[in-house]
Amino acid sequence: MKNLLFCLCLCILFQKNTLAQEKISCERSSMLIAMLNKYHYEGLTLNDKVSEQIFNDFIDALDPYSTIFTEVELKKLEPFKFAIDDADNTTICNFLKLSTELYHERLTKIDTLVGSILNKPFDLSAKDTITFYPISEKITSANDIQLEKRWRRRLKFKTLEIIFSATEENQDPVTSDNKTLLLKEPEARKQIRTKEKRFIKRILEYPMGFENYVTVKFNNVIANRFDPHTLYFSSLEKENFDAGLSKEAKSFGLSFAEGKNGEIVIGSLTPGGPAWKSSELHKDDVVLKIKWPEQEPIDLAYSSPSEVESLIHSSTSDKIELTIRQGNGMINPVSLYREVIAVEENNISGFVLNGNKKVGYISLPGFYTEMNTSRALGCANDVAKEIIKLKQENIEGLILDLRFNGGGSLYEAVNLAGIFIDEGPFCLMKDKNSKPQLMKDINRGTIYNGPMVIMVNGFSASASEIFTAGMKDYNRALVVGSTTYGKSIGQITIPLDTSLNLNNYIDEASANVTDYVNVTRSKFYGIDGISHQYAGVRPDIELPDFYNNKLYGEASSPYALKADSIVKKVIFNPLPVIPKTALSTKSESRIALNNSFKRIRTISDSLQKEKNERKKLVLTLDGFKKYQAALNQTEKDISRLSENPSEKFKVSSTQYDEELLKVDTYKKEVNDVLIKNIQNDLYIEENYLIMQDYINSINNK
Repeated sequence: MKNLLFCLCLCILFQKNTLAQEKISCERSSMLIAMLNKYHYEGLTLNDKVSEQIFNDFIDALDPYSTIFTEVELKKLEPFKFAIDDADNTTICNFLKLSTELYHERLTKIDTLVGSILNKPFDLSAKDTITFYPISEKITSANDIQLEKRWRRRLKFKTLEIIFSATEENQDPVTSDNKTLLLKEPEARKQIRTKEKRFIKRILEYPMGFENYVTVKFNNVIANRFDPHTLYFSSLEKENFDAGLSKEAKSFGLSFAEGKNGEIVIGSLTPGGPAWKSSELHKDDVVLKIKWPEQEPIDLAYSSPSEVESLIHSSTSDKIELTIRQGNGMINPVSLYREVIAVEENNISGFVLNGNKKVGYISLPGFYTEMNTSRALGCANDVAKEIIKLKQENIEGLILDLRFNGGGSLYEAVNLAGIFIDEGPFCLMKDKNSKPQLMKDINRGTIYNGPMVIMVNGFSASASEIFTAGMKDYNRALVVGSTTYGKSIGQITIPLDTSLNLNNYIDEASANVTDYVNVTRSKFYGIDGISHQYAGVRPDIELPDFYNNKLYGEASSPYALKADSIVKKVIFNPLPVIPKTALSTKSESRIALNNSFKRIRTISDSLQKEKNERKKLVLTLDGFKKYQAALNQTEKDISRLSENPSEKFKVSSTQYDEELLKVDTYKKEVNDVLIKNIQNDLYIEENYLIMQDYINSINNK
C-alpha cells in the first residue's frame, strides 16, 4: 500500500511539473508577442492572415521536407490555423500541447519506418524517380502509404549519394562498373540508418527537453514573422551569438574534419586552447565518441564535421569527454573544459600584393568587438594596426575585402570609417518612435588617405553595408563586386520580460534570464536619407558572382522590411569624384575576355534558373551516374577557378609579421594557406588590376 501511494504521489508530482512546464511555455509565447509589438521597429498587426502564416511556417520549421506529417495530422492542427492571433495562453497552450504530442508520435513512427525500409536492399535497377520541388511548392503526403513511398525514394536517393561518393584516392564511382558499386549498397544503408536515427534522437532527447524544443521552434517562427533578423533564443544561444561578434569566446579549442575513410578526425588545435594544453590530442586523431557529464556517450560513426560541431554547440555543459583513436591504434578518453580563447576567424592580417603597383590587402570577416566592456577595442583598432604595418611597406593603394562579412557592431563600422575619413557625419539611424539621429566620426584626421577599393558580394551585410555605403557617399572608395545582401536594420538583445524598461536596462542585471529576444529596433540610412534595406548597396564596378543577392539576399525573404527614405538636412564634404565609368569600362573589357568569369556567369544563371524549376531524377545506378557526372563537372569547373595563381602580383606578409612567423609554426602554417588563397583568387586579381588603373588615373592628372 505504501509503495502504491508513493507511486501515486510521484505520478501526481510529475503531472504537476509537466503542466507547470506547459504553462510556462505558453506564457513565454504570449510574452514574446507582447514584447515584439512593444519594441519592434514596425510592430505587427496580428490577424487571421498573420496567424495562418505563423501556422504554416511552424509546420515548415518542424517538418521542412514534408517527411514527418501527413494531411491527417495537419487536419488535427487545422482548427488553430486562424486562432494564433488571439494570442491568449489557452489557445497557444492547446496548440503547442497538440503539436508536441503529434510531433513526438510522428518522429517515433518515422524512426520505425526508416528502420524498416533500410532493413532491405534497394533494387538499384528499378526505374523509380524522385522529384525535387522549388521552395515555393509545398507537397504534403495524403496518408502514411504515400509518405512511405516518399521516404523510400528519399532513402534510395541518399543511398545512391553515398555509393557515388569517393572514399579512396583516385577512385571515381562514375567510371566504376555497376557490380562494384552494388557492393557498397549495404554499408551505405547502414550509414543512413545511423544518421537518421541520430537526427531523430537528437530532437527527442533535446538537452532542455523535447517540449522546450518545440516551443523554441514556435517562438522563433513568431519572431521571424516580424522580420528575418528578429530572433528568440536561450542563454546558451545568446552566448554563441555574442561569440560571433567577439574576438574571444568560450571553446574547447579544436575543430573537426572528415578523414580519408569518412571518420571524424581532429582538424586543428588552437594554440593555448584546452585541447592544445591537454597534450593528449593531435591533428588527425580519430574521434570515436563524445560524452557529456551524466549522459550516455554518442557514437560519431557516419557523422559529418558540421553535425559534431552542432552537437557541441547545442550543449550547455562546459565539460566534454572525447574517445580518441590515435595514430598508433591506442584508444583513450580525454576530458576537456571550455575556456575563453581568441576566435581565430575574427583575427585579421594585412598582406602586400607586389606587382606593377604595391598594394595592401586586408580581409575583414566581421565587425567584431570586445563584448561587455566600456572601452572596447575591436576590428577598427586591428585594421588600423595592419594599415600602419602596410604603410611601412610603402603601399600605393589598399584593398579592403568585405566579402562574406555579415556585419556585427555598428560602433566598429563608424570607428572604421574614421580611419579613412576626417571627422564628419557618416550615416543616419532611426529608432522606433524617435527622430533620425546622425552617426558621426568625431575623431579628427585619418590613418590612411590613399586610393582604396572595397570588395563586396551578396553576403556582405549589415554593418559592412553601412560602412560601404558611407564610403561611397564620401567618394572615399571604389566599391567592386556584386550587390550586397540588403540588411540595413539594427537589433538589440534583451531579456524576455514585458516589464523591461530599456531606458534603465543593464545587461548584467539579466544574468539569470534563460530566454532572450534579438529584436529589430533601428533602421539605417545613408547621408542622403536613402535606406539600403532590402535593395542592398550596388557596386561601382560589377563582377560576375555566384553569391548575388537575387539568390540569397534580404529580398528573398517574404517578411523582410522594405526600403524607405527620410528627410534630414545633412552637411558634409565629399571628396573629389572617382572616375568610376572609365575604370568600369576597362574592367568590363578584361572580364569579357576572361574564361573563368564567363564560366561563373553561366553557372550563376543556371543556379538562378534551377531555383524555380522542378527536377526529376531516375533512381538507378545508370541514371545516377549521369546526375553525378554533371555535378562533378560543375565542381571541377568551380575548383579550377582557384587553381591558377595570379601572374599579376606576388603575395607576401609584411616584414613585421614575417619576423613573428619565424617563431610561431602554427601561425606560419595558417599564414601560408591564406597567402595561397589570396594568390589564387581571381576576384582579388581583378580588384588589383582595377586598383592599378585607379592609381594610374591619379598619377596621370
